[in-house]
Amino acid sequence: MKRSLLLLRLAILSALLWPAVAGEALATLHRDGVTVTIHLEMVEGPEAELVATFTPDQAEPPLHIYSKDLVGEVGFPTRLTLKPGSPVQVAGPLRADKETHLLDGLPVYPAGPVTVYRPVTLPWSRDGAPVEVTLLLSWMACSTANCLMPVEDAPVNVRLPSLKRADAPIAQPVNTEALAEAVRAALIEERAATRQSVQEAVASALIRERSDHSSVIRWRHVTTVAEAEALIAEARARKIAAVLDFTGPSCVNCQRMAKTVLRQPEVAAAWNRGLPIEISTDPPHQELAAWQQQRFKSQARPLYVRLATDGTETRWSEVFAPDDRAAQARFLTFLAGGSGSDAGIGQGFWQFIILAMLGGLFTLIMPCTYPMIPFTVNFFAKQAAAGQRIMPLAAFYSLGIIACFVGLGVLVTGVFGASLATLAGHPLTNLLIAGLFLFFGLSLLGAFFLHLPGLENALGGGRGGYLGALLMGLTFAVTAFTCTAPFAGTVLAQAVTTGAWSRPVLGMAVYAGTIAVPFFLLALSPGVLQRLPRAGAWMNEFKAVGGVVEVAAAFKFLVICDVAWNWGLIGRASTVAWWAASALFIGIYVLGLVRLPGDAKIAEAGPWRILTALAFLALGLWLAAGLAGLDLGVIESFFPSVDASGR
Repeated sequence: MKRSLLLLRLAILSALLWPAVAGEALATLHRDGVTVTIHLEMVEGPEAELVATFTPDQAEPPLHIYSKDLVGEVGFPTRLTLKPGSPVQVAGPLRADKETHLLDGLPVYPAGPVTVYRPVTLPWSRDGAPVEVTLLLSWMACSTANCLMPVEDAPVNVRLPSLKRADAPIAQPVNTEALAEAVRAALIEERAATRQSVQEAVASALIRERSDHSSVIRWRHVTTVAEAEALIAEARARKIAAVLDFTGPSCVNCQRMAKTVLRQPEVAAAWNRGLPIEISTDPPHQELAAWQQQRFKSQARPLYVRLATDGTETRWSEVFAPDDRAAQARFLTFLAGGSGSDAGIGQGFWQFIILAMLGGLFTLIMPCTYPMIPFTVNFFAKQAAAGQRIMPLAAFYSLGIIACFVGLGVLVTGVFGASLATLAGHPLTNLLIAGLFLFFGLSLLGAFFLHLPGLENALGGGRGGYLGALLMGLTFAVTAFTCTAPFAGTVLAQAVTTGAWSRPVLGMAVYAGTIAVPFFLLALSPGVLQRLPRAGAWMNEFKAVGGVVEVAAAFKFLVICDVAWNWGLIGRASTVAWWAASALFIGIYVLGLVRLPGDAKIAEAGPWRILTALAFLALGLWLAAGLAGLDLGVIESFFPSVDASGR
């Protein structure tokens, strides 16, 4: 057809010439982040060019639209064509006024307006009346952070002119030599165009190959249920799977997977073969959290759901390390349409139990529990002197400790019910936890003293029997709350993210039981209790170290608040810098180079003190290296992704 058009052009060399001018806009369309303006430029005789200018909206980071030559299943090329059956005919390939560059391995135009040209042939008519023509426009706008909804074959109706038969050119004698020369030139041009088309096809194939092995997943981010449903429908229409990632900045395991496993090239390529959809269920996206609960009957995070084109649904919620090749192979099988893996109460369950036990053990060595030891000695010594049986009293004492913490778990479960996952990610929840860490951390550092006057004597010291032992256990939980709150809060937060109502109760039972068992054993031997070392300067140092750690830990929760409320103050860099400074301070403090009020001078540092100080100094230097770009491994999971936080 191209050759016939060239010959037609040569046969009407003396045609009536129309100047190439751009008239008023024939139509304007704005959708999904891009404004498109249509013009018509006359070229020669019946030949003209349809001109479409695509102008992305102002955004930060800036929006780009894909190249007209984009091929493959990822993204949408920029196109301007005519609806089949149109009286106006396409007369040549689409061209653009700008060169492309690669964004995440795919060709895009530079930010700003891009104009494309489509050669067309106008029809002849008796009266030169305009004709109705339907144009089909396609594009997709993306930034380095996310992509907007694609537009495919959007119809735009315009009126184009036709040429009167009276305007037809008068036939002139043909110059055969000029015609032969023109034919030779046309053949050379056609060969060059064919060569360029082949080169473009090869380049597009290479781009597609590189994108398939890119370590960047081309996420579609949604903020409403309607957007999520629309993308699922789009995937079904394109006959590819929709792969959903239920996540959120507050979900540590989600961030761990996103920053390790999902960045491996083979895993990213598997995601990109479908339509990756990232769904944050943290506030303010409660609607999406409810949709996950209603449609997928789960609050687990991370939760990956693969929706095949035939309606088949498979899930994956197991968290694994990037070097676990067996788990990765199963994960790739899941992304390809094979069986999934829902961790449920398997591996995640035992990890949770271990977390609760470790929390209890750490609580036992915190300084807030130490003042309860002489208090416990006094109580059980009095009961033993009165002839009471110590075994059941110790059991009731331990029961009081467990009952207090289990009651906390029941309270959280009963009040928040099925919305526990939303509670964990809410900025107010994280702000409250951060406030508790700061409050108790400053208390340990000596900024103020927490004391419940008279409570110990009222509940424990003056009463005996089983009720007294039970109240003693409750007293322990209350008076030791300064140190138990951070660890109990960690256990509850982990339980909340699972969405299972029984987890907070079970977690608190294991946590409190771990604390209670040693006190149960010590209560059986008041003599042993009396031989424990008395509180002194060593406990003051221990409290100071614990206070610095608690204040530093508060920053992890403040990061979630910063992301949710767009403070722009606390990100990865500031938090890691504070953690590094805290670790270095503890190192030099343990060595005795810095002293706080109430601390004794250290004449000579022993081997254990030196080893402890070196461990904290090494930790501080390692964290400082994270500010220079070092990947901090699991610690990176505490921070939302750059795309989510913007920092």
